[in-house]
Amino acid sequence: MKIAIENFGAIKKRIEIEPRALTIFCGSNNTGKTYGLYVLNALMDSRFVASFDWARQHAKGFLETRRLLVDRSSLLGPEAIRHAQHSVARDLKDGLPRFFVADGDLTAEAVIDITLSLPEIEAHLASFEFSYGERSSASQKGLLELSCKFSEDGQRVGISLEGDWTSAAQVERVLNNFLMELYCPIRQGRALLLPAERSGINLFFRELNSRRAALFRHATSQTLDTNELLKDILVSRYPQPIHDYIEFMTAQPEIKRQTSDKFADLAAWLQKEVLRVKYKVDRYGDISIAPLRSKTELGLHLGSSTAKTFFGLWSYLNHLAQPGDCLMIDEPELNLHPLNQRNIARLLAELVNRGIRVVVSTHSDYMVREWGNLVMLSEDFPERDAVAKQHGLNSAQWLAADKVHAYEFHAGGVEPMAVNAGSGIRTPLFDESIEQLNAAAQDIYFAVQAARPPQPAPTETKPGKARKGKA
Repeated sequence: MKIAIENFGAIKKRIEIEPRALTIFCGSNNTGKTYGLYVLNALMDSRFVASFDWARQHAKGFLETRRLLVDRSSLLGPEAIRHAQHSVARDLKDGLPRFFVADGDLTAEAVIDITLSLPEIEAHLASFEFSYGERSSASQKGLLELSCKFSEDGQRVGISLEGDWTSAAQVERVLNNFLMELYCPIRQGRALLLPAERSGINLFFRELNSRRAALFRHATSQTLDTNELLKDILVSRYPQPIHDYIEFMTAQPEIKRQTSDKFADLAAWLQKEVLRVKYKVDRYGDISIAPLRSKTELGLHLGSSTAKTFFGLWSYLNHLAQPGDCLMIDEPELNLHPLNQRNIARLLAELVNRGIRVVVSTHSDYMVREWGNLVMLSEDFPERDAVAKQHGLNSAQWLAADKVHAYEFHAGGVEPMAVNAGSGIRTPLFDESIEQLNAAAQDIYFAVQAARPPQPAPTETKPGKARKGKA
């Protein structure tokens, strides 16, 4: 799948992003990296469901017959794909002002295009099954069920309805969900974005919770307007990724009851090797930390900036992470020493190899270069194991080049960065900045040395004789 963006925020020229298992955005400030990250998040969000003509055309007849058998071409033929791409792009663009909590002018001149990948869809067909169930509004005992499955040869798909479905609109809504899952295989699991503002949110999420603030404001008001109350509660004052992260923090008492069997070990590694603290969440959602090898508990507000920043990542890995998820992080290098920037790069690479898609927006040369090292290690060569061991890199972190796409954002546009096993990830923008810094340091050093008065030559002493002096 590819997404093209033009005339949206700082993104003026047309850019094309093709997400991979690891997708990297880097570049100068104010060039549209966060906007690109947010648009991808909007597309990956399971709550975003486009309206498809196919669903509308078949809903009424399907409601009557309860069985539908259609040829593959009606869903995946060239014309069907073209219509699906248009529907997803149209509805994604229309929903962006609400996603960013802005007026319609935000996308008035924007162009959003989607290109679906038929090979990605077909690779997904062999295991593709869609089932949907919900309680009937008419009877709490009844279940409304819709299920579908492709034939073994992939040439037909059968869809069936069970339960007391009452309206074509209800059926159409579920068919749209089915089509989104079919056309966008990258939307398999949870999409969680850790925003750049996460450090402050981790401390003040209760105060920032818009629903809580709205209830308090109206409760203390002299007059209670129920319409205004509902409006305040239902409409967030923050862009959707910020709002979602606040909700994620607010839900910690419930989240902590779950355990991620496949990724809790990486949460423990993060605490031990990077953060040097253990987190604890009580039943009220209050977060505390304890330094390793200490029983003293401190409020999160007394922890280091790193401990404040990385609680969300730890909580996700320890409790929620599952293969098929998409984890997005805006500036994963926040508050990290260069060595720990490399450690986080390795952790994210291992997540990719365990089946979680990762999208990052970063200014960290250390992280991008470390991912480049891991890409080079994916190629077999005689000294690979010895070199990897020497630098503390294990095979669980090695990244195949075809799993990585990297993009360099600049004024108005974006350029793909070369990724290959022979040379890792090329970083033109970082290289240029580093060369300028080194050139400046060299010029300054030699200018300083030239300005200094000549130093007298050291006095020579004869070999074997100690110089006389006072004790």
